[in-house]
Amino acid sequence: MHFSFGVALRTRRDLGRSSGRKAGASGLRAVPPVLIAAGVLAAFPRLADPEPPGERRAAGFRPSVHAPKQDLLVGIKIYERAGEMPRVFAEFEDLGFNTLFVSEALASDPEFRGLAREKKMAVFVIQPVFYDPEELKKDPDLHAVTDAGAPAREDWVAFACPSRDEYRRRRVESIASAVARLEPEGVSLDFIRFFAYWEMIRPDRSSASIPNTCFCTRCLERFSRETGVRLPAASRTPQAAARWIEARHLEKWTDWKCRVISSMVEDLVRRTRQVRPGLRVNLHAVPWRADDFGGAIRRIVAQDFAVLSKLTDYISPMCYSAMLHRSPAWIASVVKDLEARAACPILPSIQVKAHYPSDTPLDAAAFEACLRAALAPPSAGVVFWSWDLLEKAPEAKRVIKRCLRAERSGPDV
Repeated sequence: MHFSFGVALRTRRDLGRSSGRKAGASGLRAVPPVLIAAGVLAAFPRLADPEPPGERRAAGFRPSVHAPKQDLLVGIKIYERAGEMPRVFAEFEDLGFNTLFVSEALASDPEFRGLAREKKMAVFVIQPVFYDPEELKKDPDLHAVTDAGAPAREDWVAFACPSRDEYRRRRVESIASAVARLEPEGVSLDFIRFFAYWEMIRPDRSSASIPNTCFCTRCLERFSRETGVRLPAASRTPQAAARWIEARHLEKWTDWKCRVISSMVEDLVRRTRQVRPGLRVNLHAVPWRADDFGGAIRRIVAQDFAVLSKLTDYISPMCYSAMLHRSPAWIASVVKDLEARAACPILPSIQVKAHYPSDTPLDAAAFEACLRAALAPPSAGVVFWSWDLLEKAPEAKRVIKRCLRAERSGPDV
């Protein structure tokens, strides 16, 4: 089935909140139910036109139980044009995809947008926030700074400092402009965090080996100004400041970092919904559970899901098990851990094929186990990373078709 994109998607956790309630009071038993319903809707019109997802989240809304299996969100990440678009969309339909997570460049392709509308597939435009190689090339001083005093850069991953007001304003306006121009159903916020090359952080890594950021002069000044913590004169270098803060004020530092990120998400959501009311927002999450690597999900990358989930429609942990040397069961554990803290549905993204040379093998049986783990309750669905890998993996395609057919046709839970 296809979604109606005028309202927020129903997921397994969004099953009707009033389906089990009895209509009418004892004094109204003689009144036909249809008239009672009409009277209620006339008195409370927002029951017929529910609040936008962001408003429900802000009010503490938590979806309940599970929606019908047919309403699973099934998405694919695709970054570049891949051959003849009609053929690609025919494959998307055959595989059961209903949502496309795409680069801004691909979303700007008129043929792609037209086919997505024709096939009734929602388009979420992926927007990197603090990963911006072009800006960093123009202004190297924009780099975040690690606790070792080095630019926040490892392999291909390089991060801008998340507290730079002018950069933040430019990114907000740039993303809002893209939303106004492309009119997508949603945006998918990527790299919305502090620096970490998490793709190479396997289970045997120590928490102390993961760089902490950002200790640039502007971050230290802003932290001091906004928290009242005064750094001693001897602790003004990045290395000395990091040692002093981590020894004396780590909790305040972590909370401050989380506010830096959540305020950026809030600004992005507010501005993009100004230009496109009803826009849905997905947030890419580092796939770390609350206690992994000494609480690194807040301490290092500053993603506080209890707060962020009240601002967004989906939290999407990037559960790339082959890359991270994790088992399929780990995927389900990440979803459950996030769901316990979040106020919005959890939408895991999984890897379809080995990507880095150091990835563990991912044959058809292992991929099927990963997919089944990703679809297990309380998951809202699954997003596959990525079309570039899946297009070359016929075995994985067969697994997807078989599993989704069974998932959508089985009994609701």
